[in-house]
Amino acid sequence: MRSPARSYLLLLLCLLLLVRPGAAGAGENGQLLDPAIEQLISSGALLVTANGRPLLRSRSDEPFVPASTIKIATALIALEMLGPDYRFPTDLLLRPNGKLCIRGYGDPFLTSERVHQIATALHERGLRRITGVVLDDSSFALESLVDGSERSANPYDAPNGALAVNFNALPLLKDAQTGKLTSPEPQLPLLPLARDIGAQLPAGQHRVNVDSFAAAAGLSNPLRYTGELFQAVLPLHGIAVTGAIEMGPAGTEDRLLFRHESPKTVAQVIRACLKHSSNFIANQLFLASGARLHGHPATWQKGMAAAEEVLVRRHRLPADQFLMVEGSGLSRRNRVTASFMINLLEAFKPHAALLSTVQGIPLKSGTMRHIYCYAGYFTTADRFDPFVILLNQTHNTRRQLLDLLHRHHRDAKTPALSAISAHSAPGPR
Repeated sequence: MRSPARSYLLLLLCLLLLVRPGAAGAGENGQLLDPAIEQLISSGALLVTANGRPLLRSRSDEPFVPASTIKIATALIALEMLGPDYRFPTDLLLRPNGKLCIRGYGDPFLTSERVHQIATALHERGLRRITGVVLDDSSFALESLVDGSERSANPYDAPNGALAVNFNALPLLKDAQTGKLTSPEPQLPLLPLARDIGAQLPAGQHRVNVDSFAAAAGLSNPLRYTGELFQAVLPLHGIAVTGAIEMGPAGTEDRLLFRHESPKTVAQVIRACLKHSSNFIANQLFLASGARLHGHPATWQKGMAAAEEVLVRRHRLPADQFLMVEGSGLSRRNRVTASFMINLLEAFKPHAALLSTVQGIPLKSGTMRHIYCYAGYFTTADRFDPFVILLNQTHNTRRQLLDLLHRHHRDAKTPALSAISAHSAPGPR
């Protein structure tokens, strides 16, 4: 017969072998997990659910940088604060002196095509001549560029604002032989701003953040872009244009000629935002949600207050499991736990159809340097089971992890809790 001491030592040895670093974790059913999962995670978290219960999890209560997966939170905030059928307005007003005042409210889809539609509508309402363009962007009062901005020419760095056209990104073609500049989009005339920026670019096809280039005194490039586009398009629809572009708020004597409403509803805007992972669109939604909660002008602080209202107060998600300073995921100050993301995805289930799919899996990706994330749903005939992968590490292994986790979910007979060893490198705080 073994002594009690010897039996105790053997039991202790078995337990140490099960939880040693690098070993596969053990589930409640005693089955060992695929050790390939742990080999793909050097710093990160994951959580997979099945039928409302955790199936696989690792470091699910530690905070990590979510990158663009945070756009799911932004989508939920906008759907509840603005409503899925809300359409962003832009007001066109005529001053007694004949100037056209354009007052924006953050429409993220004020594109060249929409400006042509506005010009047609103004002509139909009898407008034949204007003596200047006045730009009113007072419904936003941003304290700074979005946190995380690199101030680069890349369109993902384009700034937000109450009045912005074409996502504040300018497309250009520059001929390699002649240096001639053309607009690659027929609905967008070649503007003076494009000529100034094009002179600083090499030959080739470009799409650049207009705010990354030096601006003329008194007018930012985003507002110049808006004003010049209207100046160029209005004459194409029978409206003569004279005078300059200026900034200023709409006055009490200005007469409303036309209120343009975005052809896309908020739900449609969100679908496009999630599909293309547009930082610009996400933060227009984030800021507009804050303004809906606390009134104009929109600010980053009001956007954060809208996030707290929807996520914490309405859906009772734990405030200590996330930090959201902007709505796109561009900021590395954003933090979430895997547990928070699972609860967020549960709340987002009624809107899951807005997500794009990867290999038939509805999900949102998040990618920055050394940040590789997925958040979405593994589906069955009758269920949407949330999952999340948050990798803050050098090597991008999220696709391999997605395949492995999907296999585990598909093969699971019962949704029993399994715990992966938590001995990998610590995540960011």
